[in-house]
Amino acid sequence: MKTFQSILVWVLTAAVAVLFVLHFNGNKGTSKSSKVITGKTDSSAQVKELNVAYIDLDTIQKYYEYFKLKNDEIERDKQRIDNEIQGQLGKLEKDRVAFVKRGQSITQAEAEQFQQEYQTRYQQIGQRQQTLQGEHLERQSKAIEDIQKRINEYLKEYNKGGKYQFIFSTQEGNPTLYYKDTAYNITTEVLKGLNESYNKTKKQ
Repeated sequence: MKTFQSILVWVLTAAVAVLFVLHFNGNKGTSKSSKVITGKTDSSAQVKELNVAYIDLDTIQKYYEYFKLKNDEIERDKQRIDNEIQGQLGKLEKDRVAFVKRGQSITQAEAEQFQQEYQTRYQQIGQRQQTLQGEHLERQSKAIEDIQKRINEYLKEYNKGGKYQFIFSTQEGNPTLYYKDTAYNITTEVLKGLNESYNKTKKQ
């Protein structure tokens, strides 16, 4: 099963790889700009500034308080499932050992009955595990959607002035950007805003 972090990274990389905004009012702050020519003919062509920035997902994962909260919840949920299944398997094995210890006193009929009961219980544990894992994946998916929504909504607010045409995401070992100039890293600003926004919701 993929970890919560790896799935979230994949989703966020896809979600924030290219972010909105077609209007720009000038080169500001740490934005990186390049000239883009639009239009079909020389007479109608216009030169616009293209401004980009990026956020580092490793940093978001490490310091975004809401992400850490949801990640801890998912990990506890997974551990709870593992404990329940291992407990049931342990009880099944304990009963098997106790039965075998009876040795020569076990009749053929008893052995056949125990084997049937053992197989039934084992199948039931497997079905229970599948059910719990399905519920776990559903909760994990909802957590990812929630985090993705919060980040996207904040980036829209952060960029409501149209400062950037594109905001990319990057991560060690899974880069959307193969080259990045740290002068255009807006992760700290975005992270600060995300945590402030989350802390406001906690107080409500």
